Amino acid sequence: MAEDTTADEVGGDGRSAKAVFARQVAMYVAAAGFGMSYARVAAAMGRDRSTVAYACRVVEQKREEPEFDRWVDALEITAANAPVLP
Repeated sequence: MAEDTTADEVGGDGRSAKAVFARQVAMYVAAAGFGMSYARVAAAMGRDRSTVAYACRVVEQKREEPEFDRWVDALEITAANAPVLP
């Protein structure tokens, strides 16, 4: 999955398959997991709205794989339960 990707890679402009996939998952979790609009996710990630829509489609299709689906579920739960820092 995307366990070995740094925050800089996710937020940056790297085009390695690992960075792109991690960025797609991050966009998906923001949109699907937190209910953020594609426009808001795009602004936060420095991307275009259509890029976010594409990322969400990619992740949704991959969620048909049971192991990946469980991983994304766990990621969404972890992100939702993360403490909010002051």
